[in-house]
Amino acid sequence: MWDYDGFVAKAQLYFSRAAEHRTAENDVLAHWLLLGLEFFLRAPLAKIHPMLLADMNGISIMAAAGYPKPEGNPTSVAIKTVVERLNVIIPAFTRERVTDVTYLVGLRNEEAHSSASPYERPVEAWLPQFTRVVEVVCDHLGLDPADMLGQAILEHGRALVDAADKRLIHEVKQRIKDAAKVREGLSPEELSVRRAHIAVVHQGFGGLRMLAEGVPIERVRCPACAEEIPLELRAVRSTDERLEDDWVYRDIVYVATGMSCPVCTLVLEGTAEIHAAGIQQQYLRTERESLEERYADYGEPDYGND
Repeated sequence: MWDYDGFVAKAQLYFSRAAEHRTAENDVLAHWLLLGLEFFLRAPLAKIHPMLLADMNGISIMAAAGYPKPEGNPTSVAIKTVVERLNVIIPAFTRERVTDVTYLVGLRNEEAHSSASPYERPVEAWLPQFTRVVEVVCDHLGLDPADMLGQAILEHGRALVDAADKRLIHEVKQRIKDAAKVREGLSPEELSVRRAHIAVVHQGFGGLRMLAEGVPIERVRCPACAEEIPLELRAVRSTDERLEDDWVYRDIVYVATGMSCPVCTLVLEGTAEIHAAGIQQQYLRTERESLEERYADYGEPDYGND
């Protein structure tokens, strides 16, 4: 019931269901990852001894010690107790990680026990915390987090940045104010010249907007001067392909990597600064290809005409 290998395998199974889902839906991702997390958090305690997971009653304690009673069902300690014990046995499982887990478990409980829909909130609101917790537990257990989560989801979580760095937020907000003053000081002639330097955007495969250099982008309003400028993106993961009505689809998840406004001179580099500026971090694009296009080069040879 409280087997270490069983907990790791069950968590890995649930994580894989998130990674292998054929659409990039935040609620599906949250459902499987957060459910799997609760099993994974119990693994370090099971590795020490199953009794650390047994509820404080005679039946459960005896079962954990290897003497199950046939007339009763053993029960486990609550996840709150699990987290408190992890804070003791894993040095890197600090109070910050306890706070992360408390928040993540709260999301799952709200989803399961209320009429609210917390899984509909942006993935950047919880995936960074989830990734940090999994990496800490993996490091303690000597496991590779890429093996547990899959490389794509791991990179996705690492690419997103939460609002923990208050100093960076303050710095970015000040740069936005300074850039806004630059915009206010421009004459109509200077403004026209600078607007002419806003990068031209092209339509790429599947309607994806791209710069001339092939960099994927999203058009956003500059937080300092409100000009519409390109926000550069980077693909972090994609779903498996799915077939719908003779079309092949796959979802691509992108994160913002930087922007440069030629009008007010504001420059933001990296996902952390993008987030600190209040700009959306993640973007989803769906690619579509017809079966006819995909297999156009697979026609049968023209036998007998040579």
